[in-house]
Amino acid sequence: MRSAVAAALALLLSASATAAEAGDTGPALVAKIRVPATSQPCAAAAGGRFVWVSTFASSSLLRIDPHTNAVVGRTTVGSGACGLGAGAGSLWVEDTDSATVSRVSIRTAKRVAAIQVGAQPYDATFAFGSAWATVHGDGTLVRIDPSRNRVVKRFPLLQAIGVVGAFGSVWATGADGVVRIDPATNRIVARIPLEGAAWTAAGNDAVWFTSQAGLSRIDPATNTITATVAISGPLGDPAVIRGAVWVPRVRADRVAIVDPVSNAVTRTVPAGGGPFVVTEINGEAWVPSWHGRDVRRFRP
Repeated sequence: MRSAVAAALALLLSASATAAEAGDTGPALVAKIRVPATSQPCAAAAGGRFVWVSTFASSSLLRIDPHTNAVVGRTTVGSGACGLGAGAGSLWVEDTDSATVSRVSIRTAKRVAAIQVGAQPYDATFAFGSAWATVHGDGTLVRIDPSRNRVVKRFPLLQAIGVVGAFGSVWATGADGVVRIDPATNRIVARIPLEGAAWTAAGNDAVWFTSQAGLSRIDPATNTITATVAISGPLGDPAVIRGAVWVPRVRADRVAIVDPVSNAVTRTVPAGGGPFVVTEINGEAWVPSWHGRDVRRFRP
């Protein structure tokens, strides 16, 4: 592991030097959007005219006007709010400590449902007409029907963590690796071994997963791992921004940017205290500072 980290560091330094010689200044920091101190901002999502940011410690959704880069509203949700997705006119928020997924109306900014899912829900998202969340404590992936606000399907997934919809499938991670689910049939169509599989992202031609080894790339055509990029962890929830993969390095207070052509880290950028989730919104990267008091907005 030490040699792999050393090799990755050498590659990073080389890429940074090349970028500097070429006059590349890297992503532009568009704004640092202040949020309440000790609120632990966790994740972001676009919905309607606003960007919404969950706050883990204050159990709320903040509503940010992207034209002014200011917080303009707040909605109370369950305890331990973090991962969220938008769909069916709503925000869907994991309430990690309340064992629920909150549904918040984009139009009214009101919480309209608290759906019981099980212990320690993670990574709520919306895909293929349903809300999805992993339930880490119960070892399941759940599918929520927005017309009924209830769980309609559970998939066993040991120590479930991450979930993403892409390439006509739902991809979820657990201790044994990655499962691929056909949402039309609710059947698991592939199992891909990946020790310590955790957080997820999807690009134009690949699905990406963090793990103990770093960042792994899976080809959806073959359901095989085609590359693994060594990045020292712990790693947070990545996102694909204009083709590149942005991977939070939580304790380093930085985000590593991976080039999908070379499958290598090309630079890192400072991202506030304890960045945990990166979200792509209109071609930009939104990065809440879990240990800080701001949300950072980058333009590649």
